[in-house]
Amino acid sequence: MRQLIAVADCWRQARRVIAFTGAGMSTESGLPDFRSARGLWKQRPESLATMEALVGQPDEFYFFYQWRIAKLWSIQPHAGHQALAELQKAGYLSQVVTQNVDGLHQRAGCREVLELHGTLRTVSCLNCQAVYDSRTLVPEGSEWERAYQEGTYRHGQECRCPKCQGLLRPDVVLFGEPLPSQAWQSAIAACSQADLLIVIGSSLLVAPASYCPQAALDNRAKLLIINQDSTSYDQQADWIVREAAGQVLVKLRNLILAMQ
Repeated sequence: MRQLIAVADCWRQARRVIAFTGAGMSTESGLPDFRSARGLWKQRPESLATMEALVGQPDEFYFFYQWRIAKLWSIQPHAGHQALAELQKAGYLSQVVTQNVDGLHQRAGCREVLELHGTLRTVSCLNCQAVYDSRTLVPEGSEWERAYQEGTYRHGQECRCPKCQGLLRPDVVLFGEPLPSQAWQSAIAACSQADLLIVIGSSLLVAPASYCPQAALDNRAKLLIINQDSTSYDQQADWIVREAAGQVLVKLRNLILAMQ
């Protein structure tokens, strides 16, 4: 608790606080890890998240994303997401930079969110660029997952644009694609101006997103890491907390707001 009091005091006095979040922030909401997925996938999921798979293996590609989107919309932000939103509303959090594509920060009420890897909340037409709620891509009923397991699944009309019949794609960064330039440039600029960076649920191994902490450190920012496992920036961190992100953020929110 002494460490969290020191963090809360620094957080409260900081001029510009940036939160950088990764997959560990989402798993506490019950979002399943698609890399395990109970042995569901017939091949490595990473090989499905490509434009080549959309063109050459459309059934595998679309099922992969239909499954992820369906799971995403079945969960809710957890108390840690809510804590960050409350701190932002109270003026103690300038911006959230996230590697996650689930939109849980926005659903919790955060406003300034930079999504480095895009979003699964929407899909776009490859032909006319029309944008739709991602649930448009999910088949009706509940038999499609069983059909996939039985080897009879085929993608359907839900994968076509209602306007022009072009193929739909999720608005996430696929392997081989660059990060969205505006989000990336804004994230680096934000971290470069931070005097406190809070890393939550990220191993900081995925480049180029992992360069964000270095941008903050170059500005002599303080660095707090909240992560269950070690990260590549542990030796440079001012504080490291090896606990579940949600409970730590709730404690910090309570301490910060109590200091007002």
